[in-house]
Amino acid sequence: MDLKPAGARSYEPNSLLPGATFENAMLLLEFYQISGNKKFLNQVPAAIAWLESTRLPEEKTQNGRYTHSTFIEVDTNRPIYVHRKGSNVTYGYYYNDYNDDHLLSHYGGKTRIPIDKLKQEYSRLNALTLEELTADSPLAVGEFARDTPPQKFNNLNRVTFDRVPDQTRVKEIINSLDDMGRWLMTGGMTSNPYLGDGQKQELGDEYASLNVGDETDTSPYRDTTGQEYLSTGKYIMNMKLLVNFIESEK
Repeated sequence: MDLKPAGARSYEPNSLLPGATFENAMLLLEFYQISGNKKFLNQVPAAIAWLESTRLPEEKTQNGRYTHSTFIEVDTNRPIYVHRKGSNVTYGYYYNDYNDDHLLSHYGGKTRIPIDKLKQEYSRLNALTLEELTADSPLAVGEFARDTPPQKFNNLNRVTFDRVPDQTRVKEIINSLDDMGRWLMTGGMTSNPYLGDGQKQELGDEYASLNVGDETDTSPYRDTTGQEYLSTGKYIMNMKLLVNFIESEK
């Protein structure tokens, strides 16, 4: 309520987040493009400067794979990392320090921020005239020029899925239905059945970088048994691809 950083789940410490900073800065640019109001640009350079200042040193990037730690310490701007001791919720806990060894596999201790993308978009929009900037804005007075309703122009979904498959991919999707008209998959996420409170009491590092602890830990993990099952996510993905293809053929 005081607009200061606050922790959330036990593996989300009180901190600053480079990933959220990038996403919010990109949203500010989108708001500027829609509204034409310069106030949305004011803090974007500061966000870019902060992201640049909190980059990981080269030896911590894993050969350029990452640019930032997931969490940045408030006030010091030092990268902090979360770790796990023990193997279940009863006999185990999360903690954070400055050591990037044995990071959590289910959350990730490092991330990659495309700062250049943010810089380029800021420069591009900042160079446009107000008329050019808001030409297709759903807020503009007059007829909306796009072929979708204004409500779809500003898609606030964090993950958009607008890829259009070719005919070969469409056939593959249809042919992958089984004899009961189902899409089955393997290798999804599962969890141990609830067996009661945790049992293994040792506070070691055996499960520090695994998705799940002992048999009494109900954390989700990847199923490697090869068992086939129905998946809501698989169904949604395939249906969305087919719908996108149909819409593209109209």
